[in-house]
Amino acid sequence: MNLVTTGYFISSGLFSILALLLLTHWRGRLQGGLLLLVVILTVIWSLVAGLNGFREGVYYRSAIVIEILRNITLYVFLFGLLRPLYIAKQRQNFYRMLYITVYLGSLLFLLASVYINYGINIGPYFITINYKILFAGNLGMAIIGMILVEQLFRNTRVESRWAIKFLFFGIGLIFIYDFIMYADALLFSQIDKEIWIGRGYVVAMAVPLLALAAQRNPTWSLEVFVSKQLVFHSATLVGIGLYLLLMALAGYYIKLYGGSWGAVAQIVFLSMAFVFLFVAIFSGDLRSKIKVFINKHFFNYKYDYRDEWINITRDLSRVSEESSLHITVINSITSLIESTGGMLWLHDEKKTGYQVVANTLFSEIKIIEPVDSDFADYLHKKDWIIDLREVASSPEKYQSLVIPEWLKNQQRAWLVIPLRHVDELYGFLVLAESRAFKSINWEDRDLLKTACLQATSYLAFQEASNSLAKSEKFAVFNRLSAFVVHDLKNLIAQLELITRNAEKYKSNPEFVDDAFDTVKHASEKMGRLLTQLKQGRFSDQVASVINIQDAMQEIVRSHQIYMPHPQLQCAVENVRISANYDRFLSIVGHIVKNAQEATNDDGYVKVDVSYDDNMLTIKVTDNGSGMDEQFIKDKLFTPFITTKGNAGMGVGVYECREFIEALGGHVQASSKPGHGSEFLLTIPAKRQQDELS
Repeated sequence: MNLVTTGYFISSGLFSILALLLLTHWRGRLQGGLLLLVVILTVIWSLVAGLNGFREGVYYRSAIVIEILRNITLYVFLFGLLRPLYIAKQRQNFYRMLYITVYLGSLLFLLASVYINYGINIGPYFITINYKILFAGNLGMAIIGMILVEQLFRNTRVESRWAIKFLFFGIGLIFIYDFIMYADALLFSQIDKEIWIGRGYVVAMAVPLLALAAQRNPTWSLEVFVSKQLVFHSATLVGIGLYLLLMALAGYYIKLYGGSWGAVAQIVFLSMAFVFLFVAIFSGDLRSKIKVFINKHFFNYKYDYRDEWINITRDLSRVSEESSLHITVINSITSLIESTGGMLWLHDEKKTGYQVVANTLFSEIKIIEPVDSDFADYLHKKDWIIDLREVASSPEKYQSLVIPEWLKNQQRAWLVIPLRHVDELYGFLVLAESRAFKSINWEDRDLLKTACLQATSYLAFQEASNSLAKSEKFAVFNRLSAFVVHDLKNLIAQLELITRNAEKYKSNPEFVDDAFDTVKHASEKMGRLLTQLKQGRFSDQVASVINIQDAMQEIVRSHQIYMPHPQLQCAVENVRISANYDRFLSIVGHIVKNAQEATNDDGYVKVDVSYDDNMLTIKVTDNGSGMDEQFIKDKLFTPFITTKGNAGMGVGVYECREFIEALGGHVQASSKPGHGSEFLLTIPAKRQQDELS
């Protein structure tokens, strides 16, 4: 065996192994069969081309013919992959035209090559004009092959290229090298011997690429197993070979152009190159990076990320009263790597430090890790999962990391995972040792970081929800306070009126009786309002059946102490509504009180009550100052806006509308400046006989 034959015999051997793998896993599908046929023809071609090195010219003709047959079969395989892509893009006519043109040209060239090769007796390296036809034809076949690979790449969806990209590399490598060799041969009328020798090695390099492409495409019915160790060592050897080749070329040019120091410079350069090579070979970091690169880009993933994503989402969604989200997060993450427990640290409300919010295994810790500590700063800047075992064995991998004392005291602590949210360190998770995992690789780290990113978003959402709920409680309390204060203001006004008139009418028994009734009513009302304020809601507003006639008389009677006195026209009997009695009196009374305050003492305030078609209508009219249309439209029913200046709070009319609409009714207002106002309250109601019937 010599240099000419070695590369081709290596290629033949590797393709033979690939052919056996494909044959044992072939399930009879067309694409898998075509790929198998391409590999078998490449085995035969490599073997025949290698034998040509022993007897030059004897086997060369056969190698040319077998090469053309291999290329034609490869075209069929590529067209089989292109066909569904062209159909999906409705380019059947272009596909059909390309298919026919390529195969007619290829078959004609095959016939011509058979005639030329077996009709002329000539050596492999020096040719006649007939062999220029062969070189031109093979150059054309290489160009066609590159075009088909380019079309396959262009028409494959981006998300699908992962499965087929190594097919592009493998077949593209073969056709590109053929293009270079036959272009050179056509230019110089002979095949360059060095290029011919190197061709066997280059074709051999396509074997692992084709194997990986077959492994990633189960639709070809080819479940090829490629050892990670084999790919790792093969990639290492190929890398070393390329490195040595480049160094040899560099050394050659140094010697050629180095003058009298050329030989010495070459020796020094090659010595330095070999030292660097050995340092790189024995570098643990470099080997780890190569393994991670190969695992990421050459093999199927360890995890089914779709299933893992579904599982983590489902687990995080199963939060119950018995199991808080904090505990759920720990259990979800620990289950990914069979960890025996965890400890969740999150920032406090003021974001001054991190504290333990959940703990499923470790001893109790009550300290706070400051947000500006070296440990927290490392987690924030590096965003790297800390393997505490690796820290102990290889501390150089974690430069500037300072392990806090509380973590050193946790004997079963294994991993520390930063929890990031919106580019901030939201917290971190400490995991205990695993039942099954002795160490974690890049894929375990990626899964843990992705799952923790999802979990952190849930934690941040819960925190935001809790803050919002707290804000809403304050908003409800503030709103209730405004309503209570509004009612208290009206009660205080009544008491002030009694105080002002006490000196004048204290001898009048009727005034005294009215004063005591008013004080008693105010006292009871203030007690209920304070209870509501303490409980934070209108909890005692139990709906009751209200007799409208009695209620309206009570409202008008309670407002007789103000001027002008309201005039009641109530033409309804036995009409009832279901509502809270106190709120109803307060709401309608507020509308009456507003009318009185807007009207001069010599004016009028009329309250008309009517009932028709199960609807109660309460109309309050006055001839007071009135309001303009724009105010009614934009501001009347807006809380905290009033026309009374500092004397008003601006919540009465708003509260009136909210209350009436809650009963299923509605409120209308009409007014003109200087011509008074009219409020129309419409509420669903029933007569007593209707209810009885």
